[in-house]
Amino acid sequence: MSAVSDQRQASSFDIDIRSLLPADSPRFALDHAHVRALAESEAEFPPILVHRATLRVVDGMHRLRATELRNRRTISARWFEGDEQAAFLLAVESNVRHGLPLSRDERKQAAMRILRAHPDWSDRSIAEMTGWNATGVGALRRDMMDAGARPGARVGRDGRVRPSNTAEGRRVAAEVISRNPAASLREIARQAGISVGTARDVRRRLADGQEAVPAGRRPEGRTGTAAAGPEQDRTEPRRVPDLARRITLFDALRNDPSLRLNENGRLVLHRLRTQLRTTEEWKLLAPTIPLHGRKAVADILSACADDLKGMARELRCAEDSLVG
Repeated sequence: MSAVSDQRQASSFDIDIRSLLPADSPRFALDHAHVRALAESEAEFPPILVHRATLRVVDGMHRLRATELRNRRTISARWFEGDEQAAFLLAVESNVRHGLPLSRDERKQAAMRILRAHPDWSDRSIAEMTGWNATGVGALRRDMMDAGARPGARVGRDGRVRPSNTAEGRRVAAEVISRNPAASLREIARQAGISVGTARDVRRRLADGQEAVPAGRRPEGRTGTAAAGPEQDRTEPRRVPDLARRITLFDALRNDPSLRLNENGRLVLHRLRTQLRTTEEWKLLAPTIPLHGRKAVADILSACADDLKGMARELRCAEDSLVG
């Protein structure tokens, strides 16, 4: 999540150094040794970036001071169009990505300032922008804000809005899976506002009979899945429908190179995918079967199920003999 659009393609021009104001920079002070080294070099400096509305330097204070030491009155520059907050964000990003690295305290202070201005931004996005770490940003957030003041959602590095508490997103994902066990991981992630990886972990945990939210991540007094009804035993974890467990097992097989990289393995995966779809299709078709034909359909399905169970027993026996 960049603070501003890239300014490097804008045309450059010469500007009078005396007209410029010091940068609203994340740096506490300039490195005078670096300024002298720049001034003594023979290199032509890249254009500095200047905030057009205020004439403050956004990026390039060391180059500006070095140009003054060279006794020049003008410097090559490009305009930045945007508000002062956006100019500060760009100054932070510019100093993190090139030139002299910011000190630990400078990065920390920059993260604190951004947190004050954008409390809805995620820890990771602020960490990426400032060169701080996400854990440190999270600690700063807790120190700076009351729990009740924390936003219910945060904007991530990709610009998507997600719940600030991943536990809430996991609970929503559990509800999505409960309503539609065959939902894709992308659909679960989209509805719950979580990453695909988190959606995969939720479905795996539910398939194993665990709660969607690991114990260490649950807010006090909350369970890992959605709140139970009055008649539900709150001490028992809610189990995912059996179909979701099958889909979880299938996902693991689909990622197995020994199956997906050979013809027979791909055929196995295709048949399994078809079988999973067929089960759900029968649930939809069953109510439409005329009463006089239901027994015959049931007998055929039962016989097919017996055949599949027999094949399952043979596979288990083969595995047991290999283990033994």
